[in-house]
Amino acid sequence: MPLYEYSCRTCGTAFERRLKYEERLAPQTCPACGNSETVLRLSTPALVGSAAEATGVCPTSGNPCGCAHAVHN
Repeated sequence: MPLYEYSCRTCGTAFERRLKYEERLAPQTCPACGNSETVLRLSTPALVGSAAEATGVCPTSGNPCGCAHAVHN
């Protein structure tokens, strides 16, 4: 099941839930304050397999990146 991220509109707490695709838009209860006024957050998906291995360190900035000139560790 996919992992979805939510934010509570009342207290600002961010939390995650493993839900079926069909359940993702249903109101979720905040674990901190118990309120169900939450919003589904958009997040970057995790890279798995060859996509994750393609990410290296940029020789220009020294930061992790997936640019064409990345040096792979």
